[in-house]
Amino acid sequence: MASDRPASVAKADHYRLPDGTVEIVFAVEGGRVLTFREYQSPAEFSTAVEDSEYLGSHAGVADLPNVEAFRNDL
Repeated sequence: MASDRPASVAKADHYRLPDGTVEIVFAVEGGRVLTFREYQSPAEFSTAVEDSEYLGSHAGVADLPNVEAFRNDL
């Protein structure tokens, strides 16, 4: 519900999009917003990125803990 949204974006803001994906703000810095998004299936993810350019693995993300560390309410 839009009225429950904070006035500005902040780390840990948690959203459920109309298509069922979940997006969580990881960082807000220098006018940019870094998020993580969870898709309902690998097929849904593949569809979402089919027109994108694959850039390989991101070393900073590879060093983050596994998904279990974030599973408090998923």
